[in-house]
Amino acid sequence: MSILKSLDDTTNSAAEAGEAYVKSTKKYFELKVFQQLTTLSSYLLKIVLFGSLCVLGLIFIAVAGAAALGAYFDSMALGYLIVGGIFFLLVLLIYLVRKRIDRIIIQKLSKTYFDS
Repeated sequence: MSILKSLDDTTNSAAEAGEAYVKSTKKYFELKVFQQLTTLSSYLLKIVLFGSLCVLGLIFIAVAGAAALGAYFDSMALGYLIVGGIFFLLVLLIYLVRKRIDRIIIQKLSKTYFDS
């Protein structure tokens, strides 16, 4: 009977160790998901704040630049056309380097996700 009792004790302790491992693994993944969500939320909030302020500043700079160019060329329409053309050139430049931008973002996010 002592062999059966010993096997029963060993089996029970192995089951308890397995349950403890599953619980700790579950807690680890819950913490990992929480960390990733807070990191993502922080990045998104920063992007929204910085982006909105940059867009607002860009609007003021564009209007002021167009007015200055219009005064320089004695044609407000020409000043606004030049500023609009500059924006289209910037859009074209960003479009041409979009793959490089994607690669940089993926590299930075993979470091954050896989290294931590």
